[in-house]
Amino acid sequence: MPLRDSWQTRIKAVDRQFAAVQLAVSRLLEEGRRNPTILKCGVQHRDVVNAAKDLEGTCIIRLFAEFESGLRQYWETIALSHPKTKDLLDSLAARCRIGNDQRDNAHPIREYRNSLVHEREDEEVAPVPIAEARGYLCTFFSFLPRQW
Repeated sequence: MPLRDSWQTRIKAVDRQFAAVQLAVSRLLEEGRRNPTILKCGVQHRDVVNAAKDLEGTCIIRLFAEFESGLRQYWETIALSHPKTKDLLDSLAARCRIGNDQRDNAHPIREYRNSLVHEREDEEVAPVPIAEARGYLCTFFSFLPRQW
């Protein structure tokens, strides 16, 4: 029987992994500047710079994937449909008495994730810092039943 808390732990783990990789990349940037010979396999300093620039967005994608997977797992226990993610959030907010504020905090993260995944340059979507996203998604998740 899945536990709500285990899904929240998975979401928080992505945030901690982001911090760990961010630390490693910043150290590699420092060391690579001092000693370019440490970069191997065709990796150049600019590749590390680009990785550092894109790291938070990459982790937002992972963070939201964990969140959505947990929501879908719960949804399968209460319904037979497979709604779009926007509709899933709205439906769960209604069924689980999740406040409009919590629902409205989750949607910008979904929209930001979509802009990253689908590279929608025609839309202006504000980035959401990973720590803020983690807090909002864990709060949303906290309204689900403890077990299902």
